[in-house]
Amino acid sequence: MTTAQPRDRFVELDGTRVHYVTVAGPEDGPTFVLVHGLGGSWANWADVMPLLAERGRVIALDLGGHGMTRVAPALAKVPANLRLLQRFVQTVCDRPAIVAGNSMGGLLTGQLAASDKRAVAGAVLIDPAIPISPTKRPHPLVAVGFGIYATPGLGPWFLADQAKRASLEQQVRGVLKLVTADLKRVSPELYQLHVDGAGQRRDEVPDGDAQFLAAAKSVLWEITRRGKYAATMNKILQPVLLLHGARDKLVSVRAAQALAAAHPHWTYVEGPGQGHTPMLDDPDWVADNMLRWLDANPEMVRRATTAPDASTAANG
Repeated sequence: MTTAQPRDRFVELDGTRVHYVTVAGPEDGPTFVLVHGLGGSWANWADVMPLLAERGRVIALDLGGHGMTRVAPALAKVPANLRLLQRFVQTVCDRPAIVAGNSMGGLLTGQLAASDKRAVAGAVLIDPAIPISPTKRPHPLVAVGFGIYATPGLGPWFLADQAKRASLEQQVRGVLKLVTADLKRVSPELYQLHVDGAGQRRDEVPDGDAQFLAAAKSVLWEITRRGKYAATMNKILQPVLLLHGARDKLVSVRAAQALAAAHPHWTYVEGPGQGHTPMLDDPDWVADNMLRWLDANPEMVRRATTAPDASTAANG
């Protein structure tokens, strides 16, 4: 196992101070960029990062309005975060990256791969946000929660009420129980990292609820536009690995199966014991599948380990 330790960093992108964490890996390996989901942070990937670092440099960022990347609520929406993610990859990576995203981060990863083929060598979609249908609905409690978030005035009241009724640790525990298949499988260190991160954000980001609600409404809007979603996914030409937990309460596994069926050239792996966040349930399963996929795509790895020619980069 690698002995490299995670390093906190910040980069200024168009007026936004973006927080990210890196773990060093072999210099001749690919660069992995890891993108969390709604309400998450870089910490979602903490147990996966050292596993991938055996093969290359690993970077996990806080999206706008999440973790310690502070933005105005309007800049926490999906389109703004797509711009931020693109600028981040272009600025921090010196070659095409292997970009992996979970949930909202999976949606963003797909959008980035479709729109910037030079920056993304390959895309890993882990339980990505997918449009719902009558036969592919989330858990009823999830549907109710997002309905509350989308209702003007109700979302802020609900979040404030939750903060009064439950301690910070109880709130974190409740979220982790929803997104994992079995909370007991989350390592104690990872659990505490999420509690500490939530406390830091509460203390340092006073408008955190507004940022979260803006992001949540934006995700809902994106997954109601089924035609646009399909057109975006169809534009992805790079290799794609789609990982999905069969016990996902937020995004139906049937939706993932349909997405995979529509793209038979993608690699699809279903985890029978995984929930919405397999990197929390079973980081080894996520890393093992990603590394096997790399080994099966040598041309993608060649792109990810070769810095682009300056003239090619300038022409996009």
